[in-house]
Order: sequence, then structure tokens, then C-alpha cells
Amino acid sequence: MATYTASCYFLDSLLIFSVLTAFSVAQNISGFTANLYQRDAFYSPNLSQTEIIRRAVTRSVWRANMSSSITPNSPLTDIIRNNHQFFMKIRLGTPPVDIIAVADTGSDLTWTQCLPCTQCFRQRLPLFNTRASSSYGTIQCGPSRPCPPWDDIECLNGLCHHDIHYADGTHTTGLLSKETLRMDSTAYSTIQIPNFIFGCGIDNIHSFTGIGSGVIGLGTGPQSIVTQLGHLSEKKFSYCLMPLDLPDRVSHIHFGDRATIRGPGTVTVPLVPRQQGTFYHVTLEAFTVGRTQIPFTGRSGAVEPGNIVIDSGMTLTTLPRHFYAQIKQAVTMQTHAPEVPDPFQLLELCFRKDRSLQLPSIVANFRGGNVPLKRFNAFVTYEHVTCLAFGVSESFTAYGSLAQQNFLVGFDQNARTVSFKPFQCSHA
Repeated sequence: MATYTASCYFLDSLLIFSVLTAFSVAQNISGFTANLYQRDAFYSPNLSQTEIIRRAVTRSVWRANMSSSITPNSPLTDIIRNNHQFFMKIRLGTPPVDIIAVADTGSDLTWTQCLPCTQCFRQRLPLFNTRASSSYGTIQCGPSRPCPPWDDIECLNGLCHHDIHYADGTHTTGLLSKETLRMDSTAYSTIQIPNFIFGCGIDNIHSFTGIGSGVIGLGTGPQSIVTQLGHLSEKKFSYCLMPLDLPDRVSHIHFGDRATIRGPGTVTVPLVPRQQGTFYHVTLEAFTVGRTQIPFTGRSGAVEPGNIVIDSGMTLTTLPRHFYAQIKQAVTMQTHAPEVPDPFQLLELCFRKDRSLQLPSIVANFRGGNVPLKRFNAFVTYEHVTCLAFGVSESFTAYGSLAQQNFLVGFDQNARTVSFKPFQCSHA
């Protein structure tokens, strides 16, 4: 999820996090792990597999059109997949209160709906009541005390406010605040992060109801939870996303030491810094479809550095039309089966579902290494069709969460790398 000015995309398969913890002071913790819960398993556990996939793809298409592999001793949280969005719990305040929020690698500031609220959307848990917490505080500002120099932050009437707008119509306005954040760790103790800065939303519009109370930002900025965790995260985190055919399973998001990915099969590619630093940009040199390698060239005719974003919040991989068309053609030529229309009119290239359907292999050729995709990373099957799980967008090129399923995906801001390792995420 990202602001309109930095990146115009929000609700798709965004990871929804909530960090569960009771408080105790934890000593010598160099990392931790949290749980991720998939969106529709959390809110609609009786959905069919077809409906789960259809909802996930619909969100992704709509959003794009709108503009010994892990080291021990670190923070830990479980991940449960359902309809391709993921939930995590956190606790804010004293006494601590559960918060369920969308966790997104394309956003920085964490925010949640708060009381008293002028306009709030429906959420499952009660709104965060600032008056009931003894550790809550606002951030004062003035001519000699400016607000933090972050996007979408301004000083009004002596207090710092946030005002964030998203391309899908979602927005939040409220007070930039500080509060005690509590999280569980792998040592079965809890950790406390005092003076955690977040947005307390009091005027909010959300395009989908019932999917949480806000956002947890996993981006690269100073307001990101990754940055604010300090030595506990070491600016490193990793996750493992469940395949669509494994509903209600639990996997984890790791911070700090436990986020390190290594061992056979690990592919590590460099992050490319951009002026707008929220996103994790890498360089995609090509996709190889079966025997055909298709370079991802830009307007200059060359591969442009940082031309794609690793996005946990986008279900589909989205590509410019000229590049998508070449991949579509290569898949069509190597599949040897007639095309059929998508019954939901969401995806462009579909074939009739058949056990004998032979689809070409697809490999993502990043600058730094090649990542072979499994069939479920590149194709989705629902109703009576199997479709290429790539979408078209001229304004936002993203390597989506379908392509990341059953991979350990690790981000290291200090080393400026992202790593991929094939993994059974139900065991992560």
C-alpha cells in the first residue's frame, strides 16, 4: 500500500498484520517472528477455492488499472493465508489492545483507526481508544519544533497530523502519535517498543470494509515499522506466503536475525535505490518462457535499473503492455491449446482446465540471479480455466505475491538486497 504521490496502489492482496503481545521486558533479543493471517480465511472462512482466487485476482486487476535457511533467535509471527491476503496482529497501548492492520511493503507509516472518530469504516475489532491508554501521546509542533520531515505529515494547531491518500480512494487523516508497541518473540517472551510513531486515523475512508483497521508499513522509510524496530529488526525482515490451495495454514514473518535467508537454492539480487524510497526496486532483465527469453527493455531500448517493485500487496505480476504482449505470445505458442475466455473477464490469456494441459516453464531473470517459477506462481486455475497470472499496467510494474508463494523472501536494507529461496511455507 502506498500513498498517491509515492505509489498509487493499495488494496489487493495486502498483508494484513496484527502483532499479539502481552508485555515483558525482553533482554538480548536480536530478532522476532510474527504470524500472518490470510484475509478471507479470517473474515470469510467458508468461501470456495474459486471465489478465493476470483476475489484475489479482481483486487489485483482493479488496483493495477487504478494507476537451515533461517538463523535462530529472532522475532517471529505466524502467517495464515486465506483468499490471498494475510493478517498479522500487533498490540498498542497500556493496557495493550489488539490491532489488525494491512501490512504492506509499499507503505511506510503505520496507522490505525482511533476514537474519537469523525468518520471511520467498519472493522472487526473495536477502534483504538486513545483515552483508555496511559502510554498514548501526540506529537507537538510549532515554529521551533517542526514535525518529522516525512511525506504526508504537516503541523496543524500545534500538533503533527498525517493526511494520506491512495489511488483507490482510500484515505486517512488524523494525528501523528506515539504509543507503546508490544510484540512476541521466538524466545516466548514479549518485547516492548516505547514511543512507536504511528498515525491515529480519525477521518478515514476504506474501499473495502471488514479487512482491518489500517496499515502496517514495511517500506524503507524512517517511519516504517522495520526502521522503528531498530536493533530488533536490523532493517531486515522476511516472509513466506502460502499457495492458494493451502487455506487456513500458518506461516511467519521474521524480523532481525531470523530474517536472514541462506543455503542452497537462495538467489540474492541487489536493491536499486530510487528518489522515492518507500518501495523495494530490483532490476528484471527478462522473463524466460520455455525456450524463449524476452528482455524487459524500456523506452530507451535497454533494460532500465530498478524497473520492477517486489510487492507483497499486489496479487498479480503487473507489466507494461508491450512486455506483457510478448510473454503472452510466447506462452500461447508453446502451450498448443486453444485459448478460452476468462469467465470473470479478469485475465487476458486462459486455457480450458485439463490435466493434460502442458504449460511452458517461466523464469524471472533478475540482475543478480534467476528465479524459476512453479506453475502456481505463474498461472491460476478457477472454474474451468487456467490463466496466466500476469496483468497489464503502464504506471506500476510489480512482482506480485502469486510469484512469491512458497518462497522465503528476505529484505535486507543494510545490505541493499532481496533474497528468494524455494520453501514449503507451511513449514516456515
